[in-house]
Amino acid sequence: MKLTLVAALALGVTLAGISLAQTQVAPETHPVGDIPDSQAFVRYASAAGHYSLEVPEGWARSVKGTDVSFTSKLGGVAVLSSKASAAPTVGSVKAREVPLLGKTIKDMKVVALKDVKLPAGPAVLVKFTSTGAVNAVTGRATRQENDLYVLAKNGTQVMLRFSAPLGADNVDAWKRMADSFQWK
Repeated sequence: MKLTLVAALALGVTLAGISLAQTQVAPETHPVGDIPDSQAFVRYASAAGHYSLEVPEGWARSVKGTDVSFTSKLGGVAVLSSKASAAPTVGSVKAREVPLLGKTIKDMKVVALKDVKLPAGPAVLVKFTSTGAVNAVTGRATRQENDLYVLAKNGTQVMLRFSAPLGADNVDAWKRMADSFQWK
């Protein structure tokens, strides 16, 4: 009886002292909401908002005017654009944007607020935790960690927000997306 290579592999046959048995590889595991290191990214460009950035390939996109959001499972990326009279500062973000966000984001708790430098220019980074939306199946809401970058150019302010379940390891992916932001 002749065996094809596929059949030999399936049966774990040894040929000339070489084992053709398949070995099981443990599946890669990630915390809930983690963006895997192998994730592919694509560039999204907003003609209306005059900006672009890299986002995870395959994430659901929702566009409303100059604003856009991308979601997958429990993670999200959102870009909100508005008019600005001046560049944001830690003081102005603390006085204006943080209280406004606190009215719409459940259980928002700021854990860091600082100036940062992105390739697109200076920005203010607000790191905060919050309670996510209630899952329709489980009836539960997860605690979320969020990074919000506020930056401005030529009278336009952008708030770039990343969110995921608390404990997800998205530092590298979030940095990649924030660093990829470009004004058009």
